[in-house]
Amino acid sequence: MHKFKYSDAHLNNIEISHRYCLLTNWSIGRLNMLELYTPNYEEVNTKERVTVDLLKDGMDFLEKSNINQELKIDTINIVYRFLKHVDKIPHNLYKFYIAAYYIVSRHPFAFPTHQTKEDFCNNFGIKVSSLEYSVNSIVNALNYIKILDDMNFPYYIDPKNDLSLKLIKSIVKNKVDKAMMNFLLYNSSVNSQILTEELVCDIIFEHRAFPEELLRQLYEIVFEFIEKQFTDYNEYVNLQQKYFI
Repeated sequence: MHKFKYSDAHLNNIEISHRYCLLTNWSIGRLNMLELYTPNYEEVNTKERVTVDLLKDGMDFLEKSNINQELKIDTINIVYRFLKHVDKIPHNLYKFYIAAYYIVSRHPFAFPTHQTKEDFCNNFGIKVSSLEYSVNSIVNALNYIKILDDMNFPYYIDPKNDLSLKLIKSIVKNKVDKAMMNFLLYNSSVNSQILTEELVCDIIFEHRAFPEELLRQLYEIVFEFIEKQFTDYNEYVNLQQKYFI
């Protein structure tokens, strides 16, 4: 029987070939897995490109419209967030740009803004029903806070990006935390209505974070925030009927 002896160079070539085969098989398997699990980037990128084009069209539309140009970027931002939230792009997106501008222009600090919907719509040549539908779609999708002044005109607050609202929430949280500590440590009673009145005065007159003319509306917002804060305390939930006023 003959024994074959391979040279070192030949053995190296065999080892390299073996490693190459293993690597190739691993790569093919890996690619097959990626084929199964990779998302449709082309579809995502296409939607993003379409969205960007629509935003550019919207920018051009707003620049040619008789609006407060300082509110243009905020208007575009609302439409962009709305488009990210919905599955399908609306057929007439210009109505949503108009609706977004309507929302932006009616921030509480714009009080008093008593232009009727009819007059507003006449400036853009759309029906009031179209404006209301588009506004409601945006408000519901982005969870905007809507308040009405004493003449029943609407104002809108962005729940995520409004700086005044963030300050209000922070003030409410600090006040509620202190009230709860006093309750837990000293058995001090907690009255949500009195706490709300104190906070409203603090927010309006000390921090100037909300217009004084909308005091009643702020009271409702703050009272709701306080109730939500209290629910974070299990002790309050269990004992409120027995100990709280």
